[in-house]
Amino acid sequence: MAALLAALLLAGHAAAQQDEVPVTESFSARQFDSQPPADLPFDSEQVVVGSEFLNLYTGPGRGYVIDHVVAYGEPLWLLKRRTDWVKVMTRKGKTGWAKISELDEIFATDGVRVVVPTPGIDDYSERSLRLGFAYGDFAGANSMGVSLGYRFTRNLSAEVRAAQTVGAYSNSQTYQVAVVHKPFPEWRLAPYFLLGTGINITSPNATIVATEDRQDTAMLTGIGVTTYLSRRFALRAEVANHYLLTSRENNQEIVEWKLGFDVFM
Repeated sequence: MAALLAALLLAGHAAAQQDEVPVTESFSARQFDSQPPADLPFDSEQVVVGSEFLNLYTGPGRGYVIDHVVAYGEPLWLLKRRTDWVKVMTRKGKTGWAKISELDEIFATDGVRVVVPTPGIDDYSERSLRLGFAYGDFAGANSMGVSLGYRFTRNLSAEVRAAQTVGAYSNSQTYQVAVVHKPFPEWRLAPYFLLGTGINITSPNATIVATEDRQDTAMLTGIGVTTYLSRRFALRAEVANHYLLTSRENNQEIVEWKLGFDVFM
């Protein structure tokens, strides 16, 4: 009895192995016309869908709707990637966007499985232009600022900064340019150092005696850390030292703490 059961199991296993046909050689793949569309870009890559179906969206984002569905065994051409989305073209010449997470069952024409790489830290570090917003404490006063940065090399970038400070006794505006050095841009928590210069315009809140606005040259040094929240946003924390070269007998030193985020463009 045991020998008969073993024989049946071996026969079933052999039959299952015979039924396992590569996607590119299955009946479903052969029933579709694999001729490329007429307007297909020359640098596209042809694959075959190995999952039951694949949803294609009208755009690369969660807010877009599903436009059409590609069936098992149907040919597909990969056009380009945008973060965690891939633009594809069907055999009928229709384009759409597929999530990388749903492209886990696609195969090359020779039957080899194709793996689309997911975006990593290198994708963020390659972006050159960024816009930043920050809020913090400027010597006990509330500070709100914006910055525009441009990365020249892997480690160095330049920033233009502007901030408005509102305090109990005075308000001030700062306008600065700074050089930012990030020694380890590939780290998820990437520290950076900055050095800059600019001007600080102080407007006292006088109610009894009239006072004049004061403009001082400012030197800036600081350290901070950046961490990525999503494909386009990064959280940023920073502490900076502002050294004001005043026209009075003593210069002024101000420490600023702030927290903000950067938007990559």
